[in-house]
Amino acid sequence: MLNAYKKPLLLALLMASLAACGDKAATPAPTLADATAPKTVAAIKQEVVRAALPKADKSTPAASYQELTSGNQLMYSYLSLAAMPIDYARIAGVVSSDYARSSDEFHKNDLLKALQPKIDAAVAQAGAQRYVRLKIDNPVNKYDFEQKGFPLDSSLWESGATRYFFDNSTYKLSFSNGDGFRYLNVPAEETARTIEGLRSKYQALQLVVYAFAQDADISQNLVRAEIVKVELVDKKGNVLASQ
Repeated sequence: MLNAYKKPLLLALLMASLAACGDKAATPAPTLADATAPKTVAAIKQEVVRAALPKADKSTPAASYQELTSGNQLMYSYLSLAAMPIDYARIAGVVSSDYARSSDEFHKNDLLKALQPKIDAAVAQAGAQRYVRLKIDNPVNKYDFEQKGFPLDSSLWESGATRYFFDNSTYKLSFSNGDGFRYLNVPAEETARTIEGLRSKYQALQLVVYAFAQDADISQNLVRAEIVKVELVDKKGNVLASQ
């Protein structure tokens, strides 16, 4: 909930924003009900939260991004960002099949003592390495002539969408600025033709997403990340387009 002293400012911002939209002759003038509508207020709250998140250093070289291939990596990233006490027994049950299967409490206790420093080290490493990249298979849909680009996988931009890995699906990833990556803009027609030709023939394409882990949502076991850039690559790893 927003603090009480912020509400008048929020209302003013809402009214100003709606008034700006109302300058167009075809658009009805905004009302107080428009400004205080739940969907409008929720959108503004989301924008306030997003604006407060730490931002990526976009000059970070691509080689500094660690590839995400496992849900356990997301788990460690989540634990580092959440800054909550770690439930070592629960995490041990995820990373050690021996611990998870054992019914001998002394054996489990011995395993837990051995696993705890390894878990701490993995969490510390994830906290120090917040620049990550992941690959999405078959990420583009057919070329959109109006947008001069290719619609990207909805897990990047759709509200409430998340990504996860099958080895540990408890922890998920979402993108705070995915609305800026709904399309992969490819204004050069020759390049767009090449990509569309590959896509239409079901050739292997991947989208490499470079992102910065910003914070953790403890209500959803969610890591929220900022997309820094995306690259569309072919099966040989050649970059066809980037944004």
